[in-house]
Amino acid sequence: MQIIINIKDSSKAKAFLEFIRSLDFISIKEGDDNIPYPTMSEKEIIDRVAITNKQIIQGKTVSQDDLEKESQNW
Repeated sequence: MQIIINIKDSSKAKAFLEFIRSLDFISIKEGDDNIPYPTMSEKEIIDRVAITNKQIIQGKTVSQDDLEKESQNW
């Protein structure tokens, strides 16, 4: 598993990093590499919106509130 953490306070970041380094099951790779995020073309977005609209009309969606309640049981 890979986790990216952004810490705005550099003095606290150093302390946190030293703590993390002390854990034997964690390795640290430092760098400013940009992480490529998946992108969609305009056509892919339009197609996805059309699919989602059909799902909404068919009642195949879940409200945000219901999703949050359901996720608490995971």
